[in-house]
Amino acid sequence: MFEKLDAAAIKMNSFVCVGLDPTIESAPIDDIAAFNRAIIDATKDVVSAFKPQFAYYEAMGIKGFKILEKTIQHIRDVAPDHIIIGDGKRGDISTTATAYATAMYEIWDVDIATIYAYQGSDSVEPFLNYPGRGVYIVCRTSNPSSRDIQDLKVDDDNGQTQVFDRVADMADRWTATQNVGIVAGATFPDDLRALRTRHPELHFLIPGVGAQGGEVEETTRAGMNEHGKGFLINSSRGIIYASSDPLSFESEARLAAELLRDQINDACKLK
Repeated sequence: MFEKLDAAAIKMNSFVCVGLDPTIESAPIDDIAAFNRAIIDATKDVVSAFKPQFAYYEAMGIKGFKILEKTIQHIRDVAPDHIIIGDGKRGDISTTATAYATAMYEIWDVDIATIYAYQGSDSVEPFLNYPGRGVYIVCRTSNPSSRDIQDLKVDDDNGQTQVFDRVADMADRWTATQNVGIVAGATFPDDLRALRTRHPELHFLIPGVGAQGGEVEETTRAGMNEHGKGFLINSSRGIIYASSDPLSFESEARLAAELLRDQINDACKLK
């Protein structure tokens, strides 16, 4: 899966993922399904992936699930080579994880699911029973209070390490499958850089640029691997809400996606 993602990024010349996180209060038009279609159509040739965050659709009830279904189908129809990341951050014991994996891959038909691994490896393994599909394990998140848990020291074979790095160590077990990556936020660039140094083969999904404060050039140079790939930078609000004008939100979203793409590509050249 991550070979496929890197290939999509190279083909599109873009390491940008658009987070499709709509709310009725913030969208410039009332029809959320139409809003998503417009964003997808406007940005599909300057990005390589789309990431619907399931919580925003769940918050709209059954109607939201239908919008999510239509959104995923629209991406498949108009951007068949793009990667769809189902951002549900699922995580539970093995039997429940099996049900989550079935839902994400067989019902919602996403390419990559975001998951938690705090229940251990048996909460990850059911997601690996789908050849050609992938997971991003939540590792170092971009929210300020992530330090409450993720910075804690734990014992390992080499002495002590922090919780987030222990999670990355777990992800490394499956690196050879090319189906397991990690979520590592842009708001902690030193940690992002250290994760890349210690885990050169993992693929990174990097949220937190723009509205959350992450800086694009620093994030890109910290997150890319030695081959100038192996990462994807997600932007949600910075792209989909680039304009509140119902007549121009699509074109402004495209401009925002182009700008982020160009900033990332320029940073890659400086590596």
